Amino acid sequence: MMTNHLKITWRTLWKNKGYSSINIVGLALGVSVAIIMGLWISSEINFDRFYSTSDRLYQVYTLDEFDGQKHTWGGTAAVLGPVLKQDHPELEEVVRIGNANPLLRVGSQSFKASGIVSDPSFFKLFDFPFIDGNTKSPISGPNSIVLTESLATKLFGTTNVVGKAVQIDTAVTMVVRAVIEDIPRNSTFHGEEFFCSWDYLRKTGWIENESWTNYNHKTYVLLKKGASIETTNHNLADLVRRHTDSDVKASIYLYPARRWHLYNESINGEMVGGNIITIRMFALIGFFILLIACINFINLSTAGAERRAKEVGIRKVVGAPRRTIIQQFLIESFILTIIAGALALLLTILGLPIFNEIADSNVGIDGQSLMFWGLFFVVIIFSALGAGIYPAFVLSSFEPMRTIKGNFTAIGRGFKPRKVLVTLQFTISICLGICTIIIGQQIRHGQNRDNGYEQNNLVYIPLDGNLNKNYNVLRNELIEHGIANSVTKSLGRITHYANNNWGYAWPNSKPEDFDAVFNGMSSDVDFTKTMGIKLLEGRDIDVYNHPADSNSVLLNEAAVKRMGLKNPVGTQIISLKGTEYQKNWKVVGVIQDFILQSPYETIEPMIVKGPASWFSFVHIRLNTRNNLVENIEQIQSILKKYNPGYPVDIRFADSAYASKFVQQKRTQTMTAIFSGIAVFIACLGLLGLVSFATIQREKEIGIRKVLGASVARIFTMLSADFLKLVFLAVVIASPIAWLVMQRWLDSFVYRIDVHWWMFVIAGLIALFIALFTVSTLAIKAARGNPVDSLRNE
Repeated sequence: MMTNHLKITWRTLWKNKGYSSINIVGLALGVSVAIIMGLWISSEINFDRFYSTSDRLYQVYTLDEFDGQKHTWGGTAAVLGPVLKQDHPELEEVVRIGNANPLLRVGSQSFKASGIVSDPSFFKLFDFPFIDGNTKSPISGPNSIVLTESLATKLFGTTNVVGKAVQIDTAVTMVVRAVIEDIPRNSTFHGEEFFCSWDYLRKTGWIENESWTNYNHKTYVLLKKGASIETTNHNLADLVRRHTDSDVKASIYLYPARRWHLYNESINGEMVGGNIITIRMFALIGFFILLIACINFINLSTAGAERRAKEVGIRKVVGAPRRTIIQQFLIESFILTIIAGALALLLTILGLPIFNEIADSNVGIDGQSLMFWGLFFVVIIFSALGAGIYPAFVLSSFEPMRTIKGNFTAIGRGFKPRKVLVTLQFTISICLGICTIIIGQQIRHGQNRDNGYEQNNLVYIPLDGNLNKNYNVLRNELIEHGIANSVTKSLGRITHYANNNWGYAWPNSKPEDFDAVFNGMSSDVDFTKTMGIKLLEGRDIDVYNHPADSNSVLLNEAAVKRMGLKNPVGTQIISLKGTEYQKNWKVVGVIQDFILQSPYETIEPMIVKGPASWFSFVHIRLNTRNNLVENIEQIQSILKKYNPGYPVDIRFADSAYASKFVQQKRTQTMTAIFSGIAVFIACLGLLGLVSFATIQREKEIGIRKVLGASVARIFTMLSADFLKLVFLAVVIASPIAWLVMQRWLDSFVYRIDVHWWMFVIAGLIALFIALFTVSTLAIKAARGNPVDSLRNE
């Protein structure tokens, strides 16, 4: 019997190759998208959860209040770690972490590398796989360094490097104690290439600041087994306040590893936003695309099965029991879904590299994962049953004579539910289309915002090695040779804030103003000229012509407003009032607001100070009279002359600014692709519905043509009902998309307003695609020979 079922299934599929192909491709696409989304979401959810200690692993977070608003972040003071280790026995291990970006040299090979400076217990908390070397305490000594597999290969050409020497910043020699595998993407430390001891800071003369309010480091702890996190957090809450004066409001608490990546955005002092919002959004998109594919599969399968009603009647007349007919339809449905599942796996394998490039991820299929295969087969079985149950149990129940005559009523009853399903498909597709348009408009809104400075022909370079010592001759040579119009060095770069501070006092300031936060930069000369920022009042900082400018500052408009200054130039400002760092500053100028951080956020108050204790970047305003390539080549030549031991690292401000939109563009691209897939699958469903309707009304169309109906009239008759479904989908989708996008836009301070034309465009596109889809079959049916449809009457 099974052999007979398989033969009939094969003949049916081969006879209806077009239907079968559309059905299989539609379901395969939906399952493939669901698989890719599931793999990506699983990778995101498992971020930082693969360590053996993940269930007891925490990062110390700081909670404080500034300007009446609560903020929480992962920065802590360097002095916190030893106190936690000494005074809190419920903490098994405590590790402080700082970032380093030095030059690593081995013989003639040298590379700038990003690394971690930490306490010796780092690898007890984060047990990355070791390839070679000391696995217990590889960075316990002051001269110890651990390399990743990639960095070891770059420096030595091999991973067999334990015991070999590496020179850091031409000043310190370290010995390789171990080599570990490259850090995976779903780790907080992805991209880090080496790890060395905290003592390295002292060897290089970089002694950590002992202030309890200098939040420049991160602290991780491993809670002892059985210890209560609630009790521990209660004991730690006021630790900072106990070691500082009474004005400090900061408290600390332990934040679990499972939430670091998902909930990484502070909202009113609570970590409740961040990546989890994007994950939830794409989880819904993946589910809805799979739903569309299943609806489409069921629609096409049932429409095709109803065309076989007479076959069912004849089989029952010749004695086929109902059980056999049910088996036949279910087997056909399962075979279709198995073929679609195999195709889905192939599409997933082909599509994952593209997805990984767009999403900046590295997900793949784990062939040994029971969960993956379990979910995969659940989807296949659900689709098979959904497509097979209707024809199997409903068509098999019809009276043979009525089905042979073709006058059974179940088709008419099934037509309305199928319309509902197609409307649902297009509702989801149009929602995605509207979201794509709104996301694109939000990105353009941010790109078109005046950033407040001239980013074209502005470059900056890290102040590495001997550049700080040779800065004056470097600056003079760049200007004298006509390569640059102006040069300035600064703490931080124009495209990203370096630090922020509070604790300022100014004329008529109040005690609560102590908590006002100001972004900080610094400059030696020509800050406004080099950055292309408009000077509104006073003058620029210039320590060469005004030596006292080492104690001078520039304020942006937001800072002037926050301080309530009517005549800011000449105002005296005291920084870090009441501490050992108290210093007087004089305002010499006011500059126009410019975007330092996100273009979607409000511009924050800023203080640009005269020369700080150290600088980190040199900004260069290129001379536009020269060719850009020639300017860069000459800068490279000069840098090699004054800093020969370091690679040339020239960065363009416009490229750095463009990187601020990468995440939003990635979201838009993914939404657009999935929207297109959803529309395509929905159109397949519409195609099945049109095909079903033309077959059902085949004889009606023939009679109308005999009576003189034109092709256009018959086309309108067939297409009107379907276009109404799409129009209804537009009406339903618009408020849903509006609610979803309003919530998404609420995360941006600087945002667009949602306009009616965005919904109209998405609706017109959907209607056009639907009209094109309907016309492929409706016109063919309208132009058919009526004799062919009426010859059986």
